[in-house]
Amino acid sequence: MQEPWQDRREASFRGVPFLLLTVRGKTGRRAVTHEYPKSDQGWPEDNGGALNAETIKAVLVGPSAQTQCQQLLDALNVAGPGELVHPYWGIRQVQIGDVNYDFDNNERDICLLSFQVFAVSDRLFPADQLDTQQAVTEQANAANDAQCERFAQVTETLTPEQATSMANHIDRLLDSLDNTVNNLPGLPEQTGEWVNRLGRVKSSVTRGLIYPGQQARDITDLLFRVKDLVTELPLSLSIYDQLAQRWQGEREALNPTRSATAPEQAQQLTALDLMLTAVVTGKANAIANGELTDSQQAEQAATSMTTSLATQAARAVEDGNRDGWRTLRALRLSVVDDIKARARQLPRMRTVNIDRPRPSALLAYQLIGDARQRDDIVKRNRLARPAFISGSVDVLEQSNG
Repeated sequence: MQEPWQDRREASFRGVPFLLLTVRGKTGRRAVTHEYPKSDQGWPEDNGGALNAETIKAVLVGPSAQTQCQQLLDALNVAGPGELVHPYWGIRQVQIGDVNYDFDNNERDICLLSFQVFAVSDRLFPADQLDTQQAVTEQANAANDAQCERFAQVTETLTPEQATSMANHIDRLLDSLDNTVNNLPGLPEQTGEWVNRLGRVKSSVTRGLIYPGQQARDITDLLFRVKDLVTELPLSLSIYDQLAQRWQGEREALNPTRSATAPEQAQQLTALDLMLTAVVTGKANAIANGELTDSQQAEQAATSMTTSLATQAARAVEDGNRDGWRTLRALRLSVVDDIKARARQLPRMRTVNIDRPRPSALLAYQLIGDARQRDDIVKRNRLARPAFISGSVDVLEQSNG
């Protein structure tokens, strides 16, 4: 017969595993007794629940015990709450208190640790925190404004023929934007309003770049609102990626060996840089206002955005657009801060190998501790037979507080 503790999860804190020896916890109510001299009567007053606290004793054994101890100490000394995988209570967010460790020269390759953990709950008086998502939106708008100003400055120096040529090129870029949106599966109702705005912008550009600054802002606003056409973040990011790849290909095709004259190339590059900047800032805004599901998705989004923003910032430097470079650099820092702050609150993804077929409800209960998460496992792995799951599956490690 299998021993009951063999089915428990391996203990770990911030991803650093350890062997758990004992757990001593304290909970209950904060009772204050009222007693009076010369009286045999008194009464207790309930002052609320006591903060749940535990003292965990852990042991690290083996030739690498000292290295493991250092890794665990580093994790325990990180500021702020962290994720504790508890063999008895599941995954929780806890705050570390006092930490003690013990090496004994009479016992080789063994280290004993004990540390206090306190359950994390909402603060009664939350500390002031920067709204990172709002900061990203503001920096994205600033980057668009800087690029629009640059576009207006360049357009003012063009001859009427050159301005007409640039307007025709922008009109073709708007056509490709229109085609991309029209190919979306299941167009939502709000697409009609967006298409009407696109039509008005195209009509304005066709008549000429009379008000280049305002027309550039109308174009960037259109791209900024692409995220509102779909309800899921991955789909909106896919639209931005398609536009970026298409227009990036056109930009790469503009090289000195082609038959186009240098002024025409410069006009097309200016138009493409306006569109590409609007795409990358729109994507950053979509990520800031969208819902990230796990830390891996957050890491991928951060990597993609930093690369795209760095590329656009380098192009701004080449074009002599100092304001554009500064705002894009500030946007990149804001995006990194926002995703980093949100990733701390997101569950992690792990791949689990199933040794024998199991139903989704049982698998969710064994891995996560909540059978209601079976639908997430089935949807995430696109399982055709939820009653007989085998092989490898991706599971979100849910946090219990």
